[in-house]
Amino acid sequence: MTDYRQHPSVVAHWLGGSLQPLPEALEAPETLWFALPPEPGAEQMWEGLRGRVETDGTATVLAVPAYLYNINFGDRVNVMRSEENALVATGLNHDALNFTFRVLLNSDEPNAWQPLATELARLGCIVDVMSPRFLAISCSETLSQDVADQLFTLQNNSVLHYETGRTQLPSHK
Repeated sequence: MTDYRQHPSVVAHWLGGSLQPLPEALEAPETLWFALPPEPGAEQMWEGLRGRVETDGTATVLAVPAYLYNINFGDRVNVMRSEENALVATGLNHDALNFTFRVLLNSDEPNAWQPLATELARLGCIVDVMSPRFLAISCSETLSQDVADQLFTLQNNSVLHYETGRTQLPSHK
């Protein structure tokens, strides 16, 4: 059996004093499918991210990955059409130098995500709300250490658990 996980939301940014859908993501016409590396004994998992096909045939990721590693908001990926006409990512073409963080809040409150999402969006982050407890966050390389420090402090205070979506540092070309 195969597990397909398509994002339920559109990424948001801070605009006009509130979280607003990012227009380019809202208008993204495609779902880009990424196969996650298989785990022994587990079903194949795919993550579907909003994206836009560019004139050169690559596609731009316009969502924050919740399960993938080393793919980030704004990255350009190589793609191909499957037999089912799905747009499948085949590899990274250009690293946009953004950083992804995944946050699991320790609260069951339905709006517990809002204060943290608002605070990070005000700093300049892009936020993808996967569920009331699960956020995927993207920020620029220049903000990444500040965001990591803030999340680390909140984790140490038992507010949340977090991880980074990068297992390797970006290469500056």
